[in-house]
Parts: sequence; C-alpha cells; structure tokens
Amino acid sequence: MLNVIAGHDPLDATTADAPVPDYTKNLNNDVRGLRVGVPKEFFQAGLTPEVADKIRSTIELFKKAGAVISDISLPNFNHSLAAYYILVPSEISANLARFDGIRYGHSAQNADSLLDVYVKSRDGGFGAEPKRRIMLGTYALSAGYY
Repeated sequence: MLNVIAGHDPLDATTADAPVPDYTKNLNNDVRGLRVGVPKEFFQAGLTPEVADKIRSTIELFKKAGAVISDISLPNFNHSLAAYYILVPSEISANLARFDGIRYGHSAQNADSLLDVYVKSRDGGFGAEPKRRIMLGTYALSAGYY
C-alpha cells in the first residue's frame, strides 16, 4: 500500500516530486541480527488487550526469526498527544487555508460579495470537525500564541 500512495501526486501541490524507494524490496530478507526496540510506554493504560496480544505475538515472531528485541524507553512519549493536538490542527489550518471557494474547494453559488463567497464556501465545504481543527490550528499559529 505504501508503494502505491508514496510519491508525487499531480493533483496535490503539497507532494514532493522526488524518487520513492521500493518499500517492499526487503520484505523477504532475513531478520537475524536486526535490532528491534519495543518502547515500554506503548503498553500503558488505554491499550486494548487484543492489540497488546497482537504486538506481543509479533515480537515473538521476530524473536523466532532471529531478531534482537530490546526494551527501550521514549521518555517524552507522554507528551505525544499534546504535541499532536498542536501540530496536526496547525498543519490542517495551513493546508486548508487555500480552500477559499475561489481557486480550490467548494464554491458557494449564492454569495452577494467576495467576503460572502469566503464565508459561505468554507461554511458549506467543511464539516463541524474540520472547522474545529482549522480554528484550533489558526489559534495555535497566531502571532500572540505562537
């Protein structure tokens, strides 16, 4: 799947026109001696037993195939959710700013002025959750809170 979605998309100006490696070429290689770090923080409250079991069984498969499994720690892991809620809405806000109804995105047909085009296009083109994320990102990126 990664081979299919990676690389340049001529319909998306945010993608880089750069060579993409074949991500599948090493799938059948021997893993003997490969070092695999397993962050202990991944096994915290909130992880369902089914997912934990699947991770542990995959770790066992790697061990049986000769990989060297090491317990590691990601000391800043507990900050990852907070970082996500700053970075992702900021990216969303920056990326979706171009969907103004003029060049990109839904364009309102019943607008009386340019401002009305912007307001109605964005109101009609985005659902409640994208609007929330755009507002959070715009807030996070604003000069007073940057």
